[in-house]
Amino acid sequence: MYGQQYAPNPYTGAAPQMQQRLNYLQQQMQMYQQPQMPMSQMPQALKGRVVTGIDEAKAAQIDLDGSSTFFPCPAEGKIYEKSIDLNGLPVFRVYQLSNPQEQKQVVYAERSYVDNLIQRVDKLEKQLGGMNHEPDANNGNVTE
Repeated sequence: MYGQQYAPNPYTGAAPQMQQRLNYLQQQMQMYQQPQMPMSQMPQALKGRVVTGIDEAKAAQIDLDGSSTFFPCPAEGKIYEKSIDLNGLPVFRVYQLSNPQEQKQVVYAERSYVDNLIQRVDKLEKQLGGMNHEPDANNGNVTE
């Protein structure tokens, strides 16, 4: 067995200048092959602050980049949105908090009241001779 069993660099016997150049190129390759750290994404946060009323939201200064700024108003149960449109004009929107439990309940009539109305309609139909009457096209009155 002549020489070493294992040589980590096969170019150890090469001229020193070639060895330096090889080391330099290997370092260059390692720099390009290293995975770059992915850019960490900033958590998305809404711009804005809590206000006491619509006047305070309208008077607030906002960024001129067109992004929306939100102004929640807990006292009024509203959220105000303020932004700048493409023409440079302010856009102001109001969102009202709704509570689904506060929807109006359907009010039904009492059964006795409905029965009374049915009896009255039946009585009127009998007086008129039923519901099979057609209006007269000439004078608009009901004919028999």
